[in-house]
Amino acid sequence: MGKRSVFIVGAVIILLIPPVMSEASDDAFGTASLGDPLQLNLRYPVGTTLYYRLLRHSDMFNMDGSKFGQHEAIAYFSRTRLEDDERGRVGERFTWKYFAFGQSIVPGEPITMSPLKEAEDFSLICSVQDEEILTKFDFSRLPRTLEGLWFMIMSWDAITFDGPVRPQEHFDFPSSAPIGTEIKSTRGTHDFVFAYPPITDGSSYSFSGNDRSMVLGITRVKGIPCVIIEFCDSGNVIQMNMSFSAVKSESRGMEHFWGKTYLSLEDGSIVKGELVAPVMQTQDLQMPGQSKPERMEYLVMQKLELEILSPAEFESEIKEIRETASDM
Repeated sequence: MGKRSVFIVGAVIILLIPPVMSEASDDAFGTASLGDPLQLNLRYPVGTTLYYRLLRHSDMFNMDGSKFGQHEAIAYFSRTRLEDDERGRVGERFTWKYFAFGQSIVPGEPITMSPLKEAEDFSLICSVQDEEILTKFDFSRLPRTLEGLWFMIMSWDAITFDGPVRPQEHFDFPSSAPIGTEIKSTRGTHDFVFAYPPITDGSSYSFSGNDRSMVLGITRVKGIPCVIIEFCDSGNVIQMNMSFSAVKSESRGMEHFWGKTYLSLEDGSIVKGELVAPVMQTQDLQMPGQSKPERMEYLVMQKLELEILSPAEFESEIKEIRETASDM
């Protein structure tokens, strides 16, 4: 499985956007020019812990453009740099401190978020340079609920913004490069088969092999000088088979995605990530008592946002969310 595209989303995009620099870049980066190579292989020291907020939001639309539902998920996690593995790849421990998921299928109805207690202190050790890392994650101790399923998906999302900016076996991301440099994966088409039994089994995500990244420009985010890496993929196919509370569904769709990773020019940390992913989908849904499933066709517009936080921001936001939830 190509770890470059773990959002279980994708995007159609032709990179015709010219390289850009922020308006403040002359002051922020001194003598930096468009032709200068930017350092892209920096990594924060072993033992460093970084803190993040990850948001996922999906709006669902009928084919006539009317909105009929939405999903939302939020996660807070840390990542700690470990020693490199035996192949020289950077190792990290990802630890989740909070996760909640909610949905609404009634227009105008607010989303009620449901925290997943088992997500607290859930930990995974991996290298974001390992193309097969998603197949090695173990979620067997999570509850077999929709919240558990979405936590698994958000765990994949947590490393989505690393894939386009880290060297891997089939992705020769450079140590340094000037603005305008484009990097393409050489892996080609491949499938990621996944399951979360008994809710979903025999599901798959088929990657088209069209993924690429481009060094787009430089800017500052939260006062941190960053290089902007734009990435995209197109024509990925999703097959999702689900069974929950006697309701069965089989979904198939095509997904395209594009996004940006804001990579620190100080220590190589990911400061911010943003991604948009439309999915055109058909779903055969069979409710209890129905002799045959009913087919639906709809569009899902997905958004993913990642932001680095200070330790104080991290703890304060989690505390506020928990206090708000307890008052409801």
